[in-house]
Amino acid sequence: MRKFTDKEKELIRGRLLENGRQLFSVHGLKKTSVTDLTKSAGIAQGSFYMFFASKEELYLEILQLEEQAIRSRLLDLLQSAGKLTRPLFKRFLRESFAVMETHPLIRQLYDNDSMETLFRGIPEEKLKEHFDSDTRFFIPIFELAQQRGIMTQAHPETIVSLLRSLVLLALQKRHIGEDKYEDTIELLIRLVADGLIAEEEETDD
Repeated sequence: MRKFTDKEKELIRGRLLENGRQLFSVHGLKKTSVTDLTKSAGIAQGSFYMFFASKEELYLEILQLEEQAIRSRLLDLLQSAGKLTRPLFKRFLRESFAVMETHPLIRQLYDNDSMETLFRGIPEEKLKEHFDSDTRFFIPIFELAQQRGIMTQAHPETIVSLLRSLVLLALQKRHIGEDKYEDTIELLIRLVADGLIAEEEETDD
C-alpha cells in the first residue's frame, strides 16, 4: 500500500467526503460500496481504511458536517431579528420542514435499511452521541428564551422532542394525504408556535 504525503491525505480525505456525500445522496448508505467511494476518490480500495474505519464512519462524518451547516443556518434565522417572535419561529419551523422534505441524507436517517446498516457499522455510544447533538445544540437557545419570558416554561428537552416529532411528519406526506399535507402542516406550525412563544401581539406573516 503506497504512502501518502500529508498534503495528499488532506486532498484524498476531502474527496472522500465530497464524493461520498454525492454517492450516499443518490444511492443511499446500503447501496454505496467502499469500491464506489475509492474509485470516485482515485485511490485503491485498501487505502480507504487509512482514512475511515468503515463506510458507515464516513457516512456519519458527512452527516455531522451537513447537520452542523443546517443548524448554523437555522440559528442565524432564529437570531436574525434580535428577538424570538412567533412569526420568526414559524419561519424556523417551515425551514426545518423544508430540510426534512428535501435533504436526502437527513431523510435517509429515518429509513429502516440505512439505520440498520449504520447501527451495524458504528458503535452504539457514538450513534447516541450523534442523535443527541440536536438536543445539546438547541437547549441553551430555548433556555435563554425562557429566561427572557419569550418561550413557555416547559422542559427544554421536551420542547426539542416536540419539534423533532413535528418535523418528522414531513416523512408522512403520503399517509397524511398529498391534498391535505400543506394545510395540515401549516396549521400545526401555527398551533405549536402560538403555544410555545409567549407573545401577546403578532404581525401578519
